[in-house]
Amino acid sequence: MLKLVCASVVFAMSLAACSPADAELDGDIEANGMEPAFWGVKVSRVAKTTSIAVLGERDIVGEPPVKSKGEKDATILTSKTPDGDFVMTLRQEKCEDGLGEREYHWSVVADWKGEKLSGCAAPIKAAAD
Repeated sequence: MLKLVCASVVFAMSLAACSPADAELDGDIEANGMEPAFWGVKVSRVAKTTSIAVLGERDIVGEPPVKSKGEKDATILTSKTPDGDFVMTLRQEKCEDGLGEREYHWSVVADWKGEKLSGCAAPIKAAAD
């Protein structure tokens, strides 16, 4: 019996060690980029919204994204909006937003209205009380 319990514990621990790195994308997220224009996205799980701002366009608020797996360890977040789907493909890697003010560890390419927007993404940390 003890061997069975020990084997179960070891198996459970090995599964926990293999948990996907994209779990942090289940919370609030911020993405920003400068290609081909300045753009930004904020995902608020509490408000259940995705706010999308692209320079030269009106801001759009959509549904919170649905997460799926993409090719080559990519994570895809798809938000439904009144103007169509906003699809972000994220890869865990060091990323610089072009302004050099913040370090990100996710790169992102977003498909929006037939255009590809590139930038960086990171979870939004809760403010310290």
